[in-house]
Amino acid sequence: MDLFSEVYGCYYTVIARLLEKAQNGISKTEMETLVNSQAFCDSAFHLLPKLLSGEWNLLEKKTDGRYYALPKLSSFKRPMTTLEHAWLKTIFLDKRILLFVTPSELETLNASLPDIEPLYHPEDFHSFDSAADGDPYDNEEYIQNFRTVLKACLQKQAIQIVYKNSMKRQVTKTLLPYKLTYSNRDDKFRLLGVTEQNGEHRGITLNLARIRSVTLTPLTPSENIDFMQLFTQSLSSEPILLEISRERKALERCMLQFASWEKLTEYDEEKDNYLCKIFYDKQDETELLIRILSFGPVIKVLGPEGFLNQVKERIRRQYQLNWGDDKIV
Repeated sequence: MDLFSEVYGCYYTVIARLLEKAQNGISKTEMETLVNSQAFCDSAFHLLPKLLSGEWNLLEKKTDGRYYALPKLSSFKRPMTTLEHAWLKTIFLDKRILLFVTPSELETLNASLPDIEPLYHPEDFHSFDSAADGDPYDNEEYIQNFRTVLKACLQKQAIQIVYKNSMKRQVTKTLLPYKLTYSNRDDKFRLLGVTEQNGEHRGITLNLARIRSVTLTPLTPSENIDFMQLFTQSLSSEPILLEISRERKALERCMLQFASWEKLTEYDEEKDNYLCKIFYDKQDETELLIRILSFGPVIKVLGPEGFLNQVKERIRRQYQLNWGDDKIV
C-alpha cells in the first residue's frame, strides 16, 4: 500500500481551488495570485501556460476576458485513496462507531468496501494505565442519549436531562450544551454545558454515562453567552512546572500523555533535560497529579508550591500504606 499519492500534492490542491473559484469566473491576475500564494515559487511558470492555452482542457475564456471552468467540471471530488479506504474500514471496527451510525448504515458502509482490509484490528492493541469502567457503548439507552446530546450541540438547542449524581440521586437539569469531550485514559465521554441560576451562567461538566434521559427543549442559547470564557475562566494562575529526564523516552511519553493540555517545553543545555510548563483547568488537577506520579523518577515537579505539596502528600500516603511509617519528608 502506497503511503503517498499525488492527490495530496501541492499542484493538485492548487488546481482544485482554482477550478472552484473559476465556477464564477477568474481573471489571469487572480490565477497568478492564487498559484503564487499556495504553490511553489516557480509553479506559475509550469501551471499557468497549460491552463491558459487549453492544453489541459479545464478552462475556457469568455468574452468578458475571464476564465471559467468547463461545464463538465461544475462539480468534482477528489478520489479517495486505498489508504483512506483502509482507514475507513478500520474506523468501522471501532467500538464507538454505533454512536454515530445505525447498525443498518454500518452494514451498508462495510458492504461498500468489500475487498478492503483494515489497517489494523482493535485486538492488535493492549491498553494499560487506563480505566476499566469505560462508557457502555453497546447500551441502547446510552447510544440514544449520546445522539440526542450531539444533535443538541450541533443545533445549539437546550436540553433537559435526568442525571444520576455522585450521591446516587437522580436530578433533573435544564442546560445549554456546549460540546462533547472524550478522555482516552478514562474511556469516557463528558458533556460540557451551561446552566442558568438567578440570572447567572455557570459551566458544568457531566459524565455522559450518568445521564438517564435527554429531552430537547425549544429554548436556544442566548447570543451573549461566552461558552469559551465559561470553560477557561477556571484556569490555574500558575502552570505546573516539570523537569523531564531524557531517560526512557520520558519526553515523548509526556507529550503523548499531556497532549490535551496547552504546554511550553524548552531544552536545558546545562542540565541536559527538559523544562515543561502545563497550563491547566483547576478541575483537571487531580487527573494531572495521577498522570504525573505514574512517570516515577523520570519527572520532577518543581512547582507551583500548592501542586507540589499535593504530590508530596500523595507520596507520603503511599509510603505509609506500604511501610506504615511516616519518616518520609
